[in-house]
Amino acid sequence: MNSHFQALFQSGSGKEPKIWLDFIDYAKRLFAGGKQDLWQDPALLISVYSQAQGLLRSDVFHFPVNQVYASWLDAHSTEMEKWVGKRPTFVLKKMLALEEPRNILLEVLSGLTELNRDAKPFALSMGSPQQWLQWISRMVRPGEDPSISSDDVDSVAMYIADYLRSFSTAGISAIVLEEAANPPLDMAEMVELYQPILNLAGHYQWSVGFSFPGEASRRIVFNDKVDFTLFGESDMSSLLPYWQEGAAIGGGLNQAFWTDKGDDGRSVLPVQGLLFGTIPEDADPEMVLERLKELRQSTKH
Repeated sequence: MNSHFQALFQSGSGKEPKIWLDFIDYAKRLFAGGKQDLWQDPALLISVYSQAQGLLRSDVFHFPVNQVYASWLDAHSTEMEKWVGKRPTFVLKKMLALEEPRNILLEVLSGLTELNRDAKPFALSMGSPQQWLQWISRMVRPGEDPSISSDDVDSVAMYIADYLRSFSTAGISAIVLEEAANPPLDMAEMVELYQPILNLAGHYQWSVGFSFPGEASRRIVFNDKVDFTLFGESDMSSLLPYWQEGAAIGGGLNQAFWTDKGDDGRSVLPVQGLLFGTIPEDADPEMVLERLKELRQSTKH
């Protein structure tokens, strides 16, 4: 793990907890002025992100790749029509080769890097090979259950690794692979098939980790394979045993944390860990700021 990310997992012992926020949908609601083309307008996206970051002060710049592609495909439906019925692996290879969405990403990353005066670590978050395949399968073969083989995943891992070379000078600190909710492959096999991505991350000295839906589970904590694991839907209480063991795990800031008015476990803070989660798009701004204030003042009592 590079030094930028290693420091994130060393909170506790009187230190202010590190907080990693995925806030882009929430920021769009607050700062986009009702404009719907956020993901196709780099200047607007940079402005919205920077305003939210100034307000929320996430310890990591977190940027989602798949939303750029989803928005681009919505705006270019004829492109997707050409791919209907094709193999998902073929479609993904073509999609990742598209210059326009990739250039949007590069422009946004460049702008955000210039604004990152505190040199906070920058995480590029994207679908895992299995998640990409499931998403594309639903679009190009609607009505069919996705059929995904290990060969498909292996091919897509190589396509993604090649694609990520475009970001070698973009100031990235880490790659987050967002795993599918119901991945078709066994987790151990999955990690082996993702090796091209893990190797590339090592080559560029990027940290790399998984983000899993649902509650934390010991069977999907890969401390020996990746640098960190994120469980954004877990509450603090369920992650406490992992934090006490010193595992590089982030989570605890699930939807209930931002929306429930009761305590609901918020008094449990990591002994050594990282707080991670997504701020819901419809969250109340006053409550969001109050929750963040509680976290940052917790070590001062």
